[in-house]
Amino acid sequence: MLLTSILLNLSLCLLVFNYQWKHQKAIVYSITCVILFNIRQVIILLLNSDSNSEILAALMFHSDPLTYLIGPLIFYYYRSLLEGKMVFDKTLLFLCLPSILLFINFIPYLQIPFQEKVEFASRLQHHVQTENLFFINTWLFPRNFLKAIIPGSIIFFISYSFWYVHRFNKAKLVKVKSLKIIQSTLIIILIAALPMLFFVVVNQFQTAGNTDFVFRAPNKKISIFFYYYTLVVPLAYLCFPKLVYGLNPNASVLNHLNSLLKNRFEKSNEKEFSKAKNTSDLELIMDYLDKQKPYLKKDLSLHDISRELNIPHLRVSSCFNKQLNTSFPEFRNRLRIKHAISLFQSKAHFQMSIEGIAAQCGFKNKSSFYSAFKDEYGTTPIEWIKKEGLFM
Repeated sequence: MLLTSILLNLSLCLLVFNYQWKHQKAIVYSITCVILFNIRQVIILLLNSDSNSEILAALMFHSDPLTYLIGPLIFYYYRSLLEGKMVFDKTLLFLCLPSILLFINFIPYLQIPFQEKVEFASRLQHHVQTENLFFINTWLFPRNFLKAIIPGSIIFFISYSFWYVHRFNKAKLVKVKSLKIIQSTLIIILIAALPMLFFVVVNQFQTAGNTDFVFRAPNKKISIFFYYYTLVVPLAYLCFPKLVYGLNPNASVLNHLNSLLKNRFEKSNEKEFSKAKNTSDLELIMDYLDKQKPYLKKDLSLHDISRELNIPHLRVSSCFNKQLNTSFPEFRNRLRIKHAISLFQSKAHFQMSIEGIAAQCGFKNKSSFYSAFKDEYGTTPIEWIKKEGLFM
């Protein structure tokens, strides 16, 4: 069971790294969090089993300084998503200082002979009363403090991360693809955290809070629960394939196999496959244009959309030319004019000039706005306003 859990989580990390490293360097933060979380899960699994005392002794307590890093890494992963690049600065190093202090605190425990730690771990697994080696072998602060500071810091960073994202989203600064990833990871965090929160509450109630290890079950009957728990994260990722394969809807193992089979046995259906692929591209593009309104920027180009959505430039161009039967500049101007109409209807021209509205809609100057408006409505903006009775 232990090997299955480790291999499944490592396979997930390798898969994510393979598909996303080229386009999203900050994925290393996410992968590191998954690995550290799995180490914690393995410790909990071994603590509630009767075997592999050596592995438990090697991981237990030694991994606590690294576990603390989960919080800062989650925050910097979200921050990198929001800024569109991998963020690594002095602040991250500062946030990692407590991890160094935890390591220093463990030095007396690290000096204990390994065989003595193995015996201690074995006694814990078999619920044999024994003196806690860790409580009497720390320098700076006791184990009781660590029981609160590590989970407390992780909860704080996760909460702060979501507040940070909410602030960006409220200001409409979050990109569509980043928002989708953030929403998916939030669900996975909840899926991973809620089962253990439930167990801790129930366990503390059953033991009346008289246990030094909150993740150790009072009996072995529910030990299988901890094995299934180690599979939660990789299975949850499979429910959100874009977290694994990125935003390209066709970049998955199944689609690669499907493509190979079609190339080998169904060459006649190649055009239909391409059409379906482009349909997915068009949905992504329309969703991006509708929610983020990037066309309000004066310099929006096909390359910007291609880079933002991770879709090849030729496929983006094909969506406009072949599926929408219009050029990108024409479609962009149509969206800008539509926005200008909404401004006119809200009587924005009472507070600003026509030239100001043109700039707000993404046009470089007043003449280009007039030209695009006339192509769309066959009249000038001023004439349209008079016709609609919106003039002062």
